[in-house]
Amino acid sequence: MSKVLKLILQFAKTHETRTGNQLKRLNSELRRSEAFNQQVVDYVQDYERQMLDTATKGASVGFLQDSTSFRNRLQAGVVEQEGQIAKLNEAMVNARQQAVESKLRVQGIEKVLARKTAEELAKRARLERLELEDCIISRLHGDSGTKSA
Repeated sequence: MSKVLKLILQFAKTHETRTGNQLKRLNSELRRSEAFNQQVVDYVQDYERQMLDTATKGASVGFLQDSTSFRNRLQAGVVEQEGQIAKLNEAMVNARQQAVESKLRVQGIEKVLARKTAEELAKRARLERLELEDCIISRLHGDSGTKSA
């Protein structure tokens, strides 16, 4: 039983490590995506300011239409990226939950294994104590055992 529990514990620890690594990977991917999205948002805002400055100084209608079209595409990219970030956040929540479950599973198996090991040690100690008592009793009572023929 102990060998089986140790094997199960080994598998559980492997799974825990894998889920922890997945959580770290998703976390770094989410941070990179958020940083990139923030850069694009800042660029869109800066581009809008530049468009307004250019428009107040007098620019052709064609230029303003092209600029507005470009800004709209950038803004659509930001919205799409935010959707992907939301999906990454959801994946992070799921990965975090799996990591916690894996950790709890490992802790539970370790507790069971520790309890089984303690039970085996107690059983072995009790058997040794009984054997020792039998030896002591047999030495104290010399008439026990077989007599020579």
